[in-house]
Amino acid sequence: MSMISKLVLTVVLFTTPFAAFAGDELLNGGDVIACPGLEVPSYRSLDIYEGDKVYGLQPTAIAHNDFKVILKTLIDRIAKHDITRANLYRSYLQSLESEVRMVTGSDFGNIRDEGWIAIPKGCELQQAAAQFRDHSPDGVKYLINGSIWTNLNSGHRAALIMHEFIYREGLLPQNDFKNSARVRYFNAFIHSEKFKTLTAAEYWKAVNFAGFKN
Repeated sequence: MSMISKLVLTVVLFTTPFAAFAGDELLNGGDVIACPGLEVPSYRSLDIYEGDKVYGLQPTAIAHNDFKVILKTLIDRIAKHDITRANLYRSYLQSLESEVRMVTGSDFGNIRDEGWIAIPKGCELQQAAAQFRDHSPDGVKYLINGSIWTNLNSGHRAALIMHEFIYREGLLPQNDFKNSARVRYFNAFIHSEKFKTLTAAEYWKAVNFAGFKN
């Protein structure tokens, strides 16, 4: 059974507005840029758009219809310079299926952790994911908005999940990230064409800019 099929089996319909859950425990959110009013509706990762437009990090197109394969490719990129971080993200990917809950029938209240953002005119920011600092009693770590998920292609699904992995590391005590601004930068950096020809020095410079302490 595919991961998406398993997620569908765990769909939960909350009868109260999701904003009620966006309290102190849900401090990490993944955002997408939604442009539903366009002739061809568009839903894409804020991280990838911002990386391109703000930081000049042209994204690499990794063509595959399975977002998990794309994630593995991105993690393999990291491993060339940083096996410790790559193994950490591999452990997050390995446990992903058991830690995700897909939520349908609700809009997620905005988790105000973006810091400064840039979005295209005529579009809006939508909360696509939320992450508990600690697992819920039944082992849930990530909440994903099912309606948004179905509108994302595999590349932007991978970007959304990688955002959660980076932020999960960022919330470790030694890092203690306060918002997602540099998480978004590091995610765009990992996805970029630049990463394919990166030197070790350039990689660690980006790690330091992102705010990691290792």
